[in-house]
Amino acid sequence: MEHNQTLYQALQESARKHPKNNALLFMKKYIDYKALKSKVDSLAAGFADLHLKKDNVVTLAMPNVFEAVYAFYALNKIGVICHMVHPLTPVIQMSKFMKETGSKYLVILDTFYDHYSNLLKDKKMKFILARPTNEFGFFKKLGYKFLNKKKLKNIVYSDNIIDILDLYSSRGQKTAEVDPKSTACLLHSGGTTAEPKIIELSHYSINFLADTLPYIMDRKNFKDKHMLAVLPMFHGFGLCMGIHGMLICGGVDTLVPKFNTNEVITSIQNNQCNYIIGVPSMFESLLRQKEFRCQELENIEQTFVGGDYVAMDLKKRWDSVMIYYYSKARLLEGYGLTEVVTVSSVNTLKDHLQTSVGKPLPGIEMEILNQRTLEFISADTAGEIVVSGPTMMNGYLNDQTATNNTIIEIDGKKWVRTGDLGYIDNEGYVHFKQRVKRIIKVSGMPVLPAEIENFLMNYQEIQEVAAIAVPDEDKGNRVKLFIVYNKGQFPISKPKIMELIKTNISIYAVPKEIVILKELPKTVIGKTNILELEKM
Repeated sequence: MEHNQTLYQALQESARKHPKNNALLFMKKYIDYKALKSKVDSLAAGFADLHLKKDNVVTLAMPNVFEAVYAFYALNKIGVICHMVHPLTPVIQMSKFMKETGSKYLVILDTFYDHYSNLLKDKKMKFILARPTNEFGFFKKLGYKFLNKKKLKNIVYSDNIIDILDLYSSRGQKTAEVDPKSTACLLHSGGTTAEPKIIELSHYSINFLADTLPYIMDRKNFKDKHMLAVLPMFHGFGLCMGIHGMLICGGVDTLVPKFNTNEVITSIQNNQCNYIIGVPSMFESLLRQKEFRCQELENIEQTFVGGDYVAMDLKKRWDSVMIYYYSKARLLEGYGLTEVVTVSSVNTLKDHLQTSVGKPLPGIEMEILNQRTLEFISADTAGEIVVSGPTMMNGYLNDQTATNNTIIEIDGKKWVRTGDLGYIDNEGYVHFKQRVKRIIKVSGMPVLPAEIENFLMNYQEIQEVAAIAVPDEDKGNRVKLFIVYNKGQFPISKPKIMELIKTNISIYAVPKEIVILKELPKTVIGKTNILELEKM
């Protein structure tokens, strides 16, 4: 594929090559490439009729359903920047995010209308409401309306509340002339310092990484090969490798709005789940299901894991099940971060070392940096992992200082400082040791302890607070909170604290446990001693 094109143009090229190939599968219904392009083109014309144009920003907060894919590429076609956000984002956070990005349009499922309705107090705000059953017959549509009638009863369509079905148009729409190296989408991340950041990713960077899929999979023809697209589109790994990568290769994305072990097992049994990319908790959940152990596991060809610490025991248990059922798949770990569209190095079936996170992808360079001298370190010596190559972000939105601190230049070449420690061995395998930045991965979603701590410190009742990660069988990790109250203040109840965090930050940040202390343990230089808290 030619990387020097927009994401829409990459999809357009794939549709030209594979018009009759199945492209998307959702709720047992297939959409082929010709129909996918037709839907995208039709919706793009409708978006243009709303006077959306090149470099405008539209917020897309959708699970993985047909309409999410259509909307993403349709907006891309007319040059609009897609701001990708978790659909369960608290309304206060959503308002903040949209102000930061300058977005006045929010694309959501209609069942989320009540959740976000307060945003419409801003008279310039517009909602575009979609539903997952638009492509289905009368009875599924009726069943959806019946099951969700309480959530839908307050919707009154108007100039500010638009049904996405009304946007589909037969009018042709010219593709915007866009520099492929300009920003295509905005993703949220903890940055390399665990402070909330909005990352600008270009068409070129996403296309470049997506085009490594044939190398990673060691396959040229992806016809009727299914990728489990369960990682959401607001997740860089899910957007690029789960959705876009398969589409530019002519394969099928099996869309899953929310991970469900029974649905995944059914997809495996129906030979509709050949590739799985996910976070450790997903694979743990599958292994716990008795029904997972079935002869149809031979349909699984490759599996990849990342996004959090991966225990060697998990890899061994997964691999032993694959071997028993004659699947060639192994649980192959990779490494990356959103600043470089997630994947930078990965193990492959042809070349892997299970104690590593693989070798750098073609076109990607990785080195180890001495954090004090900012000089590269020789093999087998630990330091900070840095990455260079075409997948590099354009920068952090509206934060040039943070961008300059993260993208550094060494001998005329730009490198992204990851904030992670590791080393590269003499064979070229990258070994990830630990994150310098404090990020907790809950069900694969990043939770920033600093964000929780800074938020709670706004309350006069609280003197000190610290958030740490604790292992969780279902979610991989959960948050554990330590609080010191100010003397003479009536303490905030634990349920109230949980509700405040859920409302203002995210449901993933809600602590599993809250511990009240008289004081937080300190290091010799007076900082909170996280290691001591982890022992409690």
